[in-house]
Amino acid sequence: MQTVHLKVDPDNPNPRIIEIAAALIREGETVAFPTETVYGVGANGLDEKAVQRVFKAKRRPLNNPLLMHVMSWEQASSLVTGIYEEVLLLINRFWPGPLTLVARANDLVPPLVTAGLSTVGLRMPDHRVALDLIKAAGVPVAATSANLSGRPSSTSARHVMKDLNGRIAGILNAGTTGWGIESTILDVTRTPFTILRPGAISRERLEEVLPGLIEAVRPQPEGGGRMRAAHYRPDAQVIPVKPGDNLAELAQAQAAKGKRVGVVVATHRELPTLTDLVVVINGGSAEYGRRLYEIFRMADSRRIEYLFMEIPEEKGLGAAVADRIYEAARR
Repeated sequence: MQTVHLKVDPDNPNPRIIEIAAALIREGETVAFPTETVYGVGANGLDEKAVQRVFKAKRRPLNNPLLMHVMSWEQASSLVTGIYEEVLLLINRFWPGPLTLVARANDLVPPLVTAGLSTVGLRMPDHRVALDLIKAAGVPVAATSANLSGRPSSTSARHVMKDLNGRIAGILNAGTTGWGIESTILDVTRTPFTILRPGAISRERLEEVLPGLIEAVRPQPEGGGRMRAAHYRPDAQVIPVKPGDNLAELAQAQAAKGKRVGVVVATHRELPTLTDLVVVINGGSAEYGRRLYEIFRMADSRRIEYLFMEIPEEKGLGAAVADRIYEAARR
């Protein structure tokens, strides 16, 4: 398959270019597109054969659901049933934005999108290109991160091309994404609402809207609505470094064994010598989130074997960054 590369202005996309990508969606093909978090790859969410192409392109397990990307609450509400009134408060505050709402799916949603679950994730991205694409296509777009399964998420079209060139029909290239961390996934099928995956919208911000109605992350079974986390993982063994851990000593111990070592620091720590990759985060959790997957891919390109990553303060966006680091460390 030849992948059509379509470059667009993120703030003022050319409607003719958007229409090329939208036509591919209507024809049942797969298209990668930017969101405010990471790049997604999707297809017509109402066409099960088109949805199959997303799974095939990514080599994604069929028991890992996709998210329905929509252009409005009106479009989203046509896909679900039994919505609590409180959900509208969240939508008014955070949509468009990096908040995915998991609700009861109706019969319009193909079972492949939900991986056989009774629920579906709804997302209205805060990105002009993504919204214009969905509007022009005229259908909700079932999508997930635009990377091969097992690879870090893509925060630039360059990452998408490396993983999916020749595997999808088109890529809308609008430069790098803003947040770098995926959306927060919130189960709104029952109260209190439960965070299934920490993300760009923190628990604290959700509680500002619905105090006392937001629960912390609930552990999910394999194939559950939290989404599998293997795509957070670089090839290197990730070692989370907590306050009080001697990062320099830990890293140097592996370097002394001849291992290729990388370190990521977010505070003023003693830096180890003899390392092959050093990344210093100066801009707090926001910068850490933006750069996280780029760091994972950089570590892969330098064949790093052990990647020591300082854990940020686990509140606000830092909780989502820490979540991704802990998930990457799991083997």
